[in-house]
Amino acid sequence: MPFDELKIPKINVEPFAFIDDFQTRLFVQYADIIEKTDDGRSVVRWLSEDPRVTALNGKLISHGSGAQAFHIRALAMWFLWCANQYGSENARNHLDSFLDSEEISAHNTLWVLGIEVDQPIVLRDGYTLQSINHMPDSRDKESFLQARSKLTAPQTPAPVCAITKACRVQKAHDGNDPPLSSGGWQEFVKVSRRLHDIAFILNTLNGISCLPYYSTSYVDPTTPLGPFGGSGGGMLVSDVLTHELTKLPSESSALIDNVLMKYDKLNHSEKMRTERILNRLSQAKRRTQIEDKILDLGIALEMLLLQDNSNREQLSLSFRLRGSWLMGQSPEDRHEKYLQLRDIYSYRSDVAHGGVLCGGEEAKIESVRRSFPEYQRLAEDICRKIITDGKPHWTRLILGKSNSDKTT
Repeated sequence: MPFDELKIPKINVEPFAFIDDFQTRLFVQYADIIEKTDDGRSVVRWLSEDPRVTALNGKLISHGSGAQAFHIRALAMWFLWCANQYGSENARNHLDSFLDSEEISAHNTLWVLGIEVDQPIVLRDGYTLQSINHMPDSRDKESFLQARSKLTAPQTPAPVCAITKACRVQKAHDGNDPPLSSGGWQEFVKVSRRLHDIAFILNTLNGISCLPYYSTSYVDPTTPLGPFGGSGGGMLVSDVLTHELTKLPSESSALIDNVLMKYDKLNHSEKMRTERILNRLSQAKRRTQIEDKILDLGIALEMLLLQDNSNREQLSLSFRLRGSWLMGQSPEDRHEKYLQLRDIYSYRSDVAHGGVLCGGEEAKIESVRRSFPEYQRLAEDICRKIITDGKPHWTRLILGKSNSDKTT
């Protein structure tokens, strides 16, 4: 259905507060157009005569992890909006592609806290770390932008980065029989888990603290119902939050992919254990009180270095020896790391057993604060090495023998 240039005022995502959100403003604008203009009424009639459209009546249209009831009026609003944005011929092509397909593409999305990127970082298998600026326009995106633009600091942190992957999902289904057992849905769920894996693995990178925050999905604006269809049933992830951001270097993709490949080879039990370690490590980076930071860091390192110390004997010594021999590149380097691990274990014990760091002496506590970035970097390096190289045979390692035989 061709149009001359429509010249409908365009509504954009706004970084400053409005009474109504982006998608509500769009809906109000285009609902008025299809009810009160000749172009709008003619589009509704034209769509109502298409058997491909009427076949969708009573169906739910997927957004990926969510769906909404089909209404011709919503499709008409999307078509007019798409024609206004991209031209009527392109809108018709996008509509035909949608109506002739059994599946559509949905962006499985995990918004994350703690990191930002300048440009998309593409990982293996089509997983991508995206800046908020490259995400599809939505009420979520607008809300996060507005939260960060307030003159006063927002009480709840807002993400500026998401991890995404395009998935093929069934376009429409009967609400009484959702396709939960279909291959496409099972793949969607698998991808959702993978997004969380990537978020946790990022915590092995030096200086990076990444926290899964908000899980949802979106369709491209050129896929009906686009911005008139909402998002995919978002779910907030509750944890220790952070307002801080760390820039993730654009050249990080090879390192992330390498750690992910090694992580994939772990059995289910080891993956769950590693996830708990990474969560503790990430939490140590996100916390503000030094006592909490050193406690979480110490716990993460204990899970890494003392897992098989079943006798619970000489924990502190094993902690120091294993970590220093694992990471030390020379006698001097081993000695330096030995002392760092000694301090970490001692400070962690102060807090765990007495509730006070360094006996409450402020000068010593300040020294721990200054040293914490070095402790954190050592923990990151140990975690990344054990994931990528596997768990060492600790006795052989400490005795300076070949480490070719790993523990299981």
